[in-house]
Amino acid sequence: MSSFFTLPASQRKRKREDRVAAPGSKKRGVAANGDNREKKSAQRQERDESISGSESDDEQDGAESGLSDEEASDSEEGETAAERRLKLAERYLDNIRDEVDDTVGFDAAEIDRDLIAERLKEDVDEAKGRIFRKIASQLDFSAAQHSFFRADTHSTTAIAVHPPYAYTVSKDRTLIKWELATPRTDKPSTSSGDNDRRKHPGRKKPKNLKFVKGLRKARPSGDVQGHTGNILTVAVSPSGKFVATGGQDKKLIIWDAETLTPMKTFTQHRDAVSGLSFTRHISTHSSGEQLFSASFDRTIKTWSLSSGGHAYVETLFGHQDNVLSVAAMMTDQCLSVGARDRTARLWKVVDEAQLVFRGDSSKKDEYQTNSIECVAAIPPTHFVTGSDSGALSLWSIHKKKPLHTIHLAHGLDPIPPLDQLSPEVDLQTAAHNTRHLRRVPRWITALTTVPGTDVVLSGSWDGWIRAWRVSEDKRALIPLGPVGHPSTNSLTSSLYLKPTLFDNTPAPDAAAIKPNETKPEPEPLLKGVVNSIAVFERRAERTVSGAPKPKPKEERQQARGLCIVAALGKEHRLARWKVFENNHLDGPSPQGRNGAVVLEVPFFENVDHDQIESEAHA
Repeated sequence: MSSFFTLPASQRKRKREDRVAAPGSKKRGVAANGDNREKKSAQRQERDESISGSESDDEQDGAESGLSDEEASDSEEGETAAERRLKLAERYLDNIRDEVDDTVGFDAAEIDRDLIAERLKEDVDEAKGRIFRKIASQLDFSAAQHSFFRADTHSTTAIAVHPPYAYTVSKDRTLIKWELATPRTDKPSTSSGDNDRRKHPGRKKPKNLKFVKGLRKARPSGDVQGHTGNILTVAVSPSGKFVATGGQDKKLIIWDAETLTPMKTFTQHRDAVSGLSFTRHISTHSSGEQLFSASFDRTIKTWSLSSGGHAYVETLFGHQDNVLSVAAMMTDQCLSVGARDRTARLWKVVDEAQLVFRGDSSKKDEYQTNSIECVAAIPPTHFVTGSDSGALSLWSIHKKKPLHTIHLAHGLDPIPPLDQLSPEVDLQTAAHNTRHLRRVPRWITALTTVPGTDVVLSGSWDGWIRAWRVSEDKRALIPLGPVGHPSTNSLTSSLYLKPTLFDNTPAPDAAAIKPNETKPEPEPLLKGVVNSIAVFERRAERTVSGAPKPKPKEERQQARGLCIVAALGKEHRLARWKVFENNHLDGPSPQGRNGAVVLEVPFFENVDHDQIESEAHA
């Protein structure tokens, strides 16, 4: 039985029904009914106009495109399709200006700048990661207000934020959804007629909405899903619909963010899942949201999540050791660090290529880098890494070596007392046996950046989250001090922060520092290991035209600044390398707590907030 696909090529021509009445003339420019070349040109022009979308009924064309009969008759007879489309686009923009001017009442120049040019530029720059606002110097980090919150869980290993919700995971297989409180800058009113009743300042601590622990039935299949080991990482999608968690049980689980119901469990990884990161924007090349996962099996995997289903996409190979952290740079690009292979890699999924950046220490460095622990992206061309030597490095994708490195960013651990270092009863013998000990650097355990700004935040177990500013030329990191410490200047200049950061004086040798002569450190704000940091901006809502919305007086008092949320634990999220004791114990042992903290960083009082928000469009 023959068909169109089995016939030879010579017999595979399709017959057109409209050629039945056509004559045998094959000359160019001559119509079938004997018309001249002008009629053929008119038909071609009519076809071009129909393709461009301007050919329709006379009444509909005049209503939608805004062209009157006189204007249509004035169009040149030899006008091309491109010129026609350009004219229609210009008149369409004029109609938008007139319509918005009649309804809203803004000036036409302002509408042209805010509604059209600025909105389009913002969409393009935000998609490409080109928005870069210099707000670090405008933030008052020393005046940050803090609020601790916790549940009855083990060490909190990671935290993710999608305003106004935060998601925390812990080592006892618990996932908790919190609702963050919106801080207010207004003070309680004390009017003469209402002295005894003060206005309530509002809730400060986040509210525990939902939690899930261990195994749980999935809907609608009814299968039992959940983590059977420590949960090490968590991430929330940009749309806020999905929450992804990974743990030591080699599982990657996708949860419904609204109900915390497991939707899908992936078991493609052959070892613990150590890092997760969503791309900030939905890719136009895929049908869902893009997720990157890092694992101890030395691979990075990409996933596509959507309401219709979740799917595995691809595996990226290259690291020679456990991949500890991953960060999405932009669509189809991510960054990862490979622990003891001391490399950071930029993966280009579409191009099937990777760029390798080696973080080997110089021989002149006092402390050598053995492992790169974490990474954070500064799109589109920069990123920062933190290592076990306490080094914080700024990188560019165009350079193989770091542009700038701050050594011992979180200082050095003090030397323990002699009775803990040596079993010798004689103090002189114990001091002689420990004379070669050096202070251990506090490595970078958490790292993040504020998207689209020059703010970098790092954490360790020194009790503070430290803020850094990317220089204007993006070639250096400038310290801004701890977040939430009222006397930042005095703290940053003390031995506690390592003097080499600020005055280039060498650090004192541990053998020369006697335990009784060590300078006392200030009381730390955060007691424990900072295992993860999440941050977002609190900004005023804007209308479509770009002008701030008129708000009631009480709503104008809402704080605008940064909201920093950090996960705290008595031990590191990956192992028990650094362990803190309980808070109620007294003595030389360090104290710690399990839970999280919210830090609200305001702008300085003399800062123009509207100018800061408009810098994104500069």
